[in-house]
Amino acid sequence: MEIQHSYCSACDQQVRIVVTPASAYSGQAPVADQPDVVCLDFGERCTGAMCPMIGLPRMLMGIRLARSGLRDEWQTFQAPCQSCGRNVDFEVIDANYAMCPSCHTRHRWLHLNVDEHAYLAIVDDTE
Repeated sequence: MEIQHSYCSACDQQVRIVVTPASAYSGQAPVADQPDVVCLDFGERCTGAMCPMIGLPRMLMGIRLARSGLRDEWQTFQAPCQSCGRNVDFEVIDANYAMCPSCHTRHRWLHLNVDEHAYLAIVDDTE
């Protein structure tokens, strides 16, 4: 895929994007039938509720990037996925959401510090 550059008004700079090819398997869920714009620079600078690149909730851009496999390094944490039951390294999309790389389910997560101990809580957010 060819990397292109586009101006992002949310972070006030040029960002790297790719357009994924349309699915060859039209009508087969969960594969999208249309190409998707994926921002390779999605991250901490994305603070608004809406992504100006796609005009949809910014969380969707994070999920598109995670599912695309185009980012080599993600902040991860290991936990059992409540959807597929596997013990996986969840990919952190932002401070509130992480995605299971096995079944691609999005989950809410919390990082809690109690005294000198750190805990992770995962909430099934699929309903």
